[in-house]
Formats: sequence, C-alpha cells, structure tokens
Amino acid sequence: MRGKSAGRRPDPLPPDFEPALYLDLNADVAMAIEAGTIASAQEHYRLFGRREGRPYRPPTASAALGGGIAGPGTYRYPYGTWPDLPPIAFAAPRPGPEDARIARRLIAAWRSGAGRSPVQADSEGMWAARTQGFSAFHGALRHGDAGVLADLLNNLFQSHLAHGIAMGRTMATLARHAPDPFAASWCDRLLRLSEALGLAPIRSPEQGEFTAPLAGTLAHHGEPARIEAELGFPLTFPDVGAPFGVRYGAGILPEHAFSHAYAAWRIGQLGSFERVVEIGGGFGGLAWFLRRPGRRYTILDLPFTNVLQGWFLLKAGLDVSLAGEPEAAVRVLPWWEIERNESFDLAINQDSLPEMPPETAAMYIARIRAIAPLFCSINQEAAAPNTDAFRQVVVPDLVGRDGGYRRLSRNLFWMRDGYVEEIYARR
Repeated sequence: MRGKSAGRRPDPLPPDFEPALYLDLNADVAMAIEAGTIASAQEHYRLFGRREGRPYRPPTASAALGGGIAGPGTYRYPYGTWPDLPPIAFAAPRPGPEDARIARRLIAAWRSGAGRSPVQADSEGMWAARTQGFSAFHGALRHGDAGVLADLLNNLFQSHLAHGIAMGRTMATLARHAPDPFAASWCDRLLRLSEALGLAPIRSPEQGEFTAPLAGTLAHHGEPARIEAELGFPLTFPDVGAPFGVRYGAGILPEHAFSHAYAAWRIGQLGSFERVVEIGGGFGGLAWFLRRPGRRYTILDLPFTNVLQGWFLLKAGLDVSLAGEPEAAVRVLPWWEIERNESFDLAINQDSLPEMPPETAAMYIARIRAIAPLFCSINQEAAAPNTDAFRQVVVPDLVGRDGGYRRLSRNLFWMRDGYVEEIYARR
C-alpha cells in the first residue's frame, strides 16, 4: 500500500468508476482510507490504482487458468478439469438474543487491555492498519456501543474486518461476480483433504490422465461421512459471522475451514495435548476444530483480533473466557499474557509469524521454547517484503538463531502450496 507522491499528475477516473465498489475490490485501500493514509478511493485510483492495475469493476471469469482471477498455485490439478461446479452460498448475518451480552463482554475485555501493551507490537508490520483504521469498529469499542459492535461482527466474514485472516469482503465481492474460480478452488481444497486422508488417489503427471475431468471423484471421495470418519471430528462450520462457501453436509463450509480442519487432524496425530496455546489465532478457526472435552486451549493475539475470536467462539457456543474474566476451557487473551508463569503441552503458530516484525517474531520463538516442549509451525517461507522497513521472517531461520530447538519433522502443507508444517522440540 503506497502513500501520497508529491508532484505526480493524477490520472483521470474511468467514466464507470464507482468508489464503493473500488473499495470492495481493494481491501488494503479501504483500510488505508480508514487509517488516514489516503483520502479517498478516487485519490488512490488517480495516483496509484491505474498504474498498479487495480480492479475497479468486477472481473469476468475466463477459460484461462484460474479464470484470470486465481493463480496457478491455487489448484492441485489444472483449472477447467472440474465439471459441474457447485454454487457459492452466502449466509446472511444471524443476530441473536445473546449478541448484546457477548458484545458487552468483548468491550470490557478490550478495555481491560487498552494501554497495557508493553511495546507497540500491535502497531507495526502488516497488521498496523487494524489498529489505526476501522473507525466504526474501534468507535464501538471505545464508546461501549454493543449494538454497533454486534452488527459489524454478525457480518464478519463478508466484511473487511476479516481481511488477512479469512476471505473477507473483497473475496465475497469477487465470488458473487465470478463464482466459478472460487467453486473450483473450494473443490480443490476438498480433494486435497481427501488425498491427505487417503480417501482419494493422487494423480501423477508422469503417468498420464493428469488433466482429465474429475467427474465423480469429489462425489465419491468427498462424501461428508467418510471425511469425518477419517478426521475423527465433524467437518462443520458454525453459522457465525455470515460465512460463504459451498453447502456441505448440514451447512455452508468456507474454503478457509479446510486448512484449519487439516491442521487439527495433523495435530491430533501428534498426541492428545491437554494444554494447548496458539500464538496468533486468526478468527478462532483452529480452536474450533481442536475443541475437545477436557482440553484447555489458549489464544494469544492482538487485542483487535481477540475481539473477532471471542465473537466467533462465543457465538459458536464454546465455553470461552476473555481478558479479565474467570478462566474457561478456551481462553482468548492479549499477546503479552505469554509472559505469564504458565506451561503448555503444545504451542501452535499457523500463518502469522512471518508477518510480524522480526523482533516480535524472535520474542515469540524464545518464549514458546520456555512455555512448551513442542512447537507446531505452519507457515510460508517466501521472505517477501512486509513493510518498507523489513521483509517477512522465515521460521527455520528464527529457530536456528534461537538455538534452543531441534526439528522433529518438516513436511509440505498438504492444503496450500508454498506452506510448510514443522514440529520442533525444546532441547
């Protein structure tokens, strides 16, 4: 996301330019406007958007790989081999009588941590816009407006609040206008899960038939009862936050649920683990799939994200405690609580350490070693630019510099190309 450039002549707006649609299609621009780093959709497009090739109207899917929308790494097999793609379903917001009570708890928990952060880790790196923007969200927290907060969170997965942790408003907009690439991507994730569980054979590009139509494969190997029997838990997603995806079993299953379900299955293969801590818990999806009787699960994250996690898990009906509350089976706490004198059986980080400032990520690696004998990391290693100040970190490099771990395993993450799952043990 670029800032203003002095002396640059702004480009003209296209005649069919719609500011609201431009912000729907470009979540980072919407967040930058909320954060005050750019004045408007029109200003961004004139100064940067045209040169950057930003979409300002919904694309039309083509017959090309990914329909011209998704990249080649999205699909296990070439796009276009999927016959009879399922429709994308969009859940409506589901307000309930419990909303005000949950929202008041979230406000109280957020306020209990306001100003207590030991360092400004929540205002650096890729997540800075979360603490600087979203004026309606932060206004509801500051002013104690439970009704506004509940309204925003009831539409979580189709709003920019979910950007970076789930599919969000931009993906919902694209999926409404060009559903086929998204349906093919959803089918691809289901097939990957079936392959990982041993329910579907893996095609070999060296043995032919790699691009042949996959008719019947998903219907047979993706049947819910067979998938769930192998997973050992239900592959269901709660009707919370207006999710969107494909109807599967009894409800709508969003694409991001596959990665969380697979990770939960892999972690279950390691052991039962009565005390688990997750560093950076997204919206709470992994906690949902790892819920077990007798297990104590702790999420440590930014206060902003704690609000999303608390809403999702409480609305889903789990026994959850927030900051400042008596402890429950699932605890949602601000990140600095990692300094507690407490121990766990397993620490998990999925898809977030690389996006932290290097010093913050190194702090977590050192602290994880102190509080848990095993560490499960599921992350990418691209070392791409994070901000103008630094690049993304690489977990094995952090672990190597720490010196207090030994690696037990390293495998490609089955559900997502470019990701690695590793298990480390404390020396």
